[in-house]
Amino acid sequence: MTAIGVGLYSIGVRGLGVPELLEWTAAQAIPFVHLRGGPRGYDLARQKRATLESWRRYARQFTPVTGVTADLDLADLFAADETDRARARAELERLAAAAAVLGAGWVRLLGRTVPQGGLFQAMHGGELPDVALPLLVELHHPLWLEPAALDALEVLLKRWPRLRLLADTAQLAAALPSAGQDAEDALQRALGFARVLHLSDDGSGLHKADHRMVAARAAQRIAGGQGIELAVEWTGHPRTAQVCLERYQSACRWWAEYGSTSPVRP
Repeated sequence: MTAIGVGLYSIGVRGLGVPELLEWTAAQAIPFVHLRGGPRGYDLARQKRATLESWRRYARQFTPVTGVTADLDLADLFAADETDRARARAELERLAAAAAVLGAGWVRLLGRTVPQGGLFQAMHGGELPDVALPLLVELHHPLWLEPAALDALEVLLKRWPRLRLLADTAQLAAALPSAGQDAEDALQRALGFARVLHLSDDGSGLHKADHRMVAARAAQRIAGGQGIELAVEWTGHPRTAQVCLERYQSACRWWAEYGSTSPVRP
């Protein structure tokens, strides 16, 4: 089920432990949190079970954690080196199990590599690891909407129904030029697989035309019944609680203006 309202990705505020983060977001009426879960974040895979269970109690009392992000890349799971591949898959299994304890509904992988050549063959012929939660991939490469790359992505997503997309306004905006004159169609194809949307602000705001285009198309899909969970991602500076809250509130106002939820007519 898609969470209601606009959540916050924890990357936007530093210096808070998980309990403090969940108490703070609840005090600000932020309805849910996406938690940075890899070693560069809260390193969930290496937390004790008792700690995770304690954090889940905080999530139930204050703000739920609906998703967790990994530092792993989708390509890591299909690395040519057997040791590297096994290490990445084991890390993902531990992280997904920890995220499930917290009550999260998905784990996000990065997509920094466009699958082609041997990597595409390895992915097309292989299987995703059977982990505790569904997986999302975030398209972190400016050529993901290039026709061949998007075709390859669709092949993989149709083959792996438990893998879907986390759409990021900044990442998709950066990829739009790779689609050329077919940018509108390419964006629609990608968003058709999206289950989460991050309104991503690096300090330059969200008012550029390409961000508005991504938001408008996602909003149309939400209005048409597609379940897309929405959260704000603040990656600018400083990442204090006060500044993060200000940027969160600004992004919510922006979404209310550009993320029209009027029904899509046939």
